[in-house]
Amino acid sequence: MIDLKNTPILFIVANPSTRQSLDDMLSGTNITFEFAETSERGLKRATQLLPIAIVLDIDIPALDSYETCRRLRANPLLRSVPVVMLCDHSERDDRAAGLSAGADDFLDKPLDGLELLSRLHTITRLNTYRLLLNDLTRFSWMVEHAQEGYLMLDKAGGIQYANESAVSFLNLPEDFQNLPFNKVVERLYVPEPAEVWESWLEDPSPCYLIQPESPTARAVWVVLEALDTPLDLESHRIVRLRDVTERMSLYQDMRRFHTVISHKLRTPMSMFYTSISILKNRMANLSPEDVKKMMETAITGTDRLAEEVRRILTYVDAPLALNLGKPVNLGALPEMVQSISETLRLRNVLLSLPVDLRPTVIALTPDALEIILHELLDNARKFHPSQNPQVEISIGQMDEDHIRIRVADDGMTLSVEQLAWAWLPYFQSEKDFTGEIPGMGLGFPMVVTLVWKAGGTLHLMNRPDGPGVIVDINIPLESTMRKMERSAAPFGG
Repeated sequence: MIDLKNTPILFIVANPSTRQSLDDMLSGTNITFEFAETSERGLKRATQLLPIAIVLDIDIPALDSYETCRRLRANPLLRSVPVVMLCDHSERDDRAAGLSAGADDFLDKPLDGLELLSRLHTITRLNTYRLLLNDLTRFSWMVEHAQEGYLMLDKAGGIQYANESAVSFLNLPEDFQNLPFNKVVERLYVPEPAEVWESWLEDPSPCYLIQPESPTARAVWVVLEALDTPLDLESHRIVRLRDVTERMSLYQDMRRFHTVISHKLRTPMSMFYTSISILKNRMANLSPEDVKKMMETAITGTDRLAEEVRRILTYVDAPLALNLGKPVNLGALPEMVQSISETLRLRNVLLSLPVDLRPTVIALTPDALEIILHELLDNARKFHPSQNPQVEISIGQMDEDHIRIRVADDGMTLSVEQLAWAWLPYFQSEKDFTGEIPGMGLGFPMVVTLVWKAGGTLHLMNRPDGPGVIVDINIPLESTMRKMERSAAPFGG
């Protein structure tokens, strides 16, 4: 039985004895009720109260009950509220007129207490179901037209329902019923982190679905979230897909811009400023040859500064410009590692690169590889007790399609929580930055996004032989990326 304590019923009754009779019957029950003595007051109070039901006595002076009922039905706020009319059992014409005016049901006078309570509970229960049905209709419309993708899976992971956006996200055919969700996802996306996806059917933790970057298109990022709920005595899973490509691109753009500003402009600016300062303060004591050398250094710094500013402006004007550069070969690593080490003032960075791997071209641009190494080495410095870690960078062939880049340091050992949060490039990056979540800082999530969107994988672990961490990055070869470009045909097509 429905609890009506917080869902009042409005009685529009002019006759004092009828009101007293109703009050006697309903007092002490779980029904909240209110009286209105006139039609005008009843119409006004109904709009204010929005009752779950309205009981209207047919014997009302001035504005009669039929016109009152019609006005109740004409009010958009009250259109779905059931109206019950009190009338004599023998007056069939009154009932016909009441139905024509919009009444839902009738109660006979004189009133019977048990019948009154039973009918009120039945009416309010039916109205509750009607309201729920209306809410379900509105909810269904919202889901169907939502930008997010929504799906419902059965216990085995088969797709039972998908809204229009989900069909678009997953490129589903018309007959998608019972298609395995995990197979559909893996046909179009690379789920990350891989260890989360491996157990997703048993434990639906949030993860990313990524379409790696190609020579003609940027990476696509979709957040996958799920809620398990029991329906029809069987476990169902509600899945939401959110496209966060723009947010991820903005996040990466901000981090890259920060890297360029913080590190790439510092050296040429220092060269220029130092040379000009010497010329300004010691011009009278310098020989023409010294002046020439100072000017050459200043000009070199100015040229480098101008080139970096040009790159920044190019980057701002066309965010894909740096992403679509030529893939890098591993032979560029020694010079890159040396430059980053000098910038970060690291003295103990050892690179191990087999000679036969130097010509190998991987699916990263020089810009992306430089940022990855810079962030990892910077993290190694920050997390070392004396900010002077010993770092070993080793390059190896994982298989015929992938290169492994391992970066191992001797700094701090991370907690389980830090290891768990470190990979989150979007969910918790701002909390990580403000210190609410202990982790590797914004730099490490930046590394994750660059690796993932290149079709690679990344693993972070504590060193088993002492303090420090190991970062294993598996990057596809440039030739492998061509094979990884996935078909856009519908599933099963």
